[in-house]
Amino acid sequence: MLLNLPRYWAKCREAQATMDVHQTKVAYGPHWRQYAIVVRNRDETLRRPGRYAFYFHGGAWTFGKPETFTPAAIPWLREGFTVVLPSYRRPPMVGLHRIVEDCWSAVSHFANKAGPEAIVHVGGISAGAHLAAVLATQPKRWLRAGWSAAPERALLCAGPLSLGLLRSGRFLLPRYADVDAIQVVQPPHPEHPLRWQLLHGTIDPVVAPAHSEVFLEKLRALGHQADLEYLEGGRHLDAGRWMFGGVARETVEEFIKVG
Repeated sequence: MLLNLPRYWAKCREAQATMDVHQTKVAYGPHWRQYAIVVRNRDETLRRPGRYAFYFHGGAWTFGKPETFTPAAIPWLREGFTVVLPSYRRPPMVGLHRIVEDCWSAVSHFANKAGPEAIVHVGGISAGAHLAAVLATQPKRWLRAGWSAAPERALLCAGPLSLGLLRSGRFLLPRYADVDAIQVVQPPHPEHPLRWQLLHGTIDPVVAPAHSEVFLEKLRALGHQADLEYLEGGRHLDAGRWMFGGVARETVEEFIKVG
């Protein structure tokens, strides 16, 4: 994967150069990593009030930054969304619990900006898909944070959705069982139904496809509407190539379409 990263980042930069957006950096906490990149259409007539998407970047919870992943906003921008890409504190200074709490702090920070008829989506790639899944499974916490609605779409790309399947799983469990997506997912909320779309490369050497497979089984057993698209011959980064028009672009565009 490391050999492919330079080409991947180059593609991200190419996509960023085509984006006609207004981009701001917003602090949601006192630590220098507690900030979010907020991306909106520069043309205000293309914005739709109340539509917010939170996208969490990859990097094994320890590296990466949201600025690199702003092309992920592109399909949501076409639907008039404001897209928020949070950063968070990192190991070894903090553990996974505080990372998740930072993500909740970012979510709470924007709650009063969406208004009474919010439409909320969440998404992420790799470690970011794990964070998106954990937040999406708790609709009541979104409401307590001040949102008028919980997320109605969750896009998970090559996510470690069952921590026990990771090679480092013995170090993560049972300590992080309460932030293990497959263990905390609940039946769908009757007033806030949530649809899920999973993407995973069939030969992903970093996060095995089994993560998405067992999570899909759990979702469907609980009564969620959920789908998994296999990216044939796809490796880890291929689950994010839809950002710049690559594989699964049409799937993502159709999934997040409003109305």
